[in-house]
Amino acid sequence: MANLSLDLDIALTQLTERLLTQDQTYAKTYVMAKGQLYRTELRLCPVSPSELPADL
Repeated sequence: MANLSLDLDIALTQLTERLLTQDQTYAKTYVMAKGQLYRTELRLCPVSPSELPADL
């Protein structure tokens, strides 16, 4: 089974690149998973390298 964290990192990186290509920093949509509807939101907030956790 694939590492979920790595899969999420890759998917979010790809989505971030697509949003920034369109000069967008926010996305909201609805998705269905396991028969349940969910509202999903993504907000991109720039950070400086000094703000990153030490264990990153």
